[in-house]
Amino acid sequence: MHTTVFSDIDWSREGKQIGSLQLPYSPDDDAWGVIPFPAASIRHGDGPVVVVSGAVHGDEYEGPMVIAELMRQIRSEQVCGQLILLPALNAPAMRAGRRTSPIDHLNLNRVFPGDHGGAPTEQIACYVAEHIFARADYYLDLHAGGRTLFIEPSAHVVLADGMDTALARSNAELAEVFGVPITVQTSNMGDYRTSAGYASHKGIPTLAAEMGMGGWVTGDSVGATRDATRRVLKHTGVLPDIDTVPGQATRWTRIDGASAYLFAPFDGYFERRFMLGETIEAGQLAGLMHQLSRPALDPEPVYFQSAGTLYAHGLVGHVRAGQNLAVLVQDVARP
Repeated sequence: MHTTVFSDIDWSREGKQIGSLQLPYSPDDDAWGVIPFPAASIRHGDGPVVVVSGAVHGDEYEGPMVIAELMRQIRSEQVCGQLILLPALNAPAMRAGRRTSPIDHLNLNRVFPGDHGGAPTEQIACYVAEHIFARADYYLDLHAGGRTLFIEPSAHVVLADGMDTALARSNAELAEVFGVPITVQTSNMGDYRTSAGYASHKGIPTLAAEMGMGGWVTGDSVGATRDATRRVLKHTGVLPDIDTVPGQATRWTRIDGASAYLFAPFDGYFERRFMLGETIEAGQLAGLMHQLSRPALDPEPVYFQSAGTLYAHGLVGHVRAGQNLAVLVQDVARP
C-alpha cells in the first residue's frame, strides 16, 4: 500500500530544509486534518546519510532538545553528506507528555516496520522505515527514562543472534565514541520491533541511548546528550569539523535474558529494597509486595533471580502484575 504521509521536505535536495512530515488524520473534530511531525534535512556534498531521532517516547525530552538545537545551529556548508533530524518522531505522545500515543495508544518503539494501512503510529513507523531509514548509513536514537523509570545514563546496542560481525563492530565503535559510562547490549527480550532493532536488522550501524530519567530535564542531562551526540556525528563524517569534548571510557554490559528483569508477581504496592548502581546477588531480597486492600495479609517478599548491577528501576509504588520493577546488567567484554 502506498504511504499517505507527505512532506514539504525534498530528501534528495541540497541545502538546509526545516519542515515536517504530515500524516492525514480525520478525528471527530476535524474533517481534513493532519498530524505534523517536525523534521529537517541538511544536505551538502558527498558523505554519509545520518538519521537522528528523539521522542520516540513522548515523555523523554533530552533528545528533542538537542536535535532541535542542531536544526537551528547547523549550516549546510558544515555538512558532508546528509543529516536527517527527527526531533519528535512520536509527536502526539510528546505533546501529551506520554510514553505512548494518546491517539491510538500504541508504543512507536514496538511497531516497526509499521503498516501504511494501520493505525497512525504504525503509519508513521512505516514511512520512516521505507523513506528515511532506507537512505541511512547511520542511525542514532536518543531516549531517556521518561516518567516511569530511573536508569543509568547509557548507550544501547542491539544484541541479536546471527548479527553480522562488521555491523556489530560498527555499533561498538559508535558506543565507544558516544562516550558515556555504560554501554548495554540488549535483545529487548527478543522483541526487535523498536526503531533501533529494525535499523540494525537492516544492516544500518545503529546506536540508541538513555540519557535522562524520571521525566525531568537537567542542564547536566542535556549537556551530556549534546556532547555525546556531537561526538557521534563527527565520527560518522557527516559533521567533520564540529567542536567536541572527549567522552569517557565505557563499561560494556549486557541484559542477560529474562532472569535479568524483575516483575511484579501481582497487583499491589512495592516496597523497594535496592538502589540504582547497587551490586546484586542472585536470591537477594528485592523488596516486599504489600496488599493494602487486605491489611491482615503479611507482605510477600520478592527476590532477584540473577546477579548483576542494578541498571534501572521503576518509579511508582503502586504496581500491576507483570510490571517491571528492576533490570540488572552483567559485565561483558567489548564485542
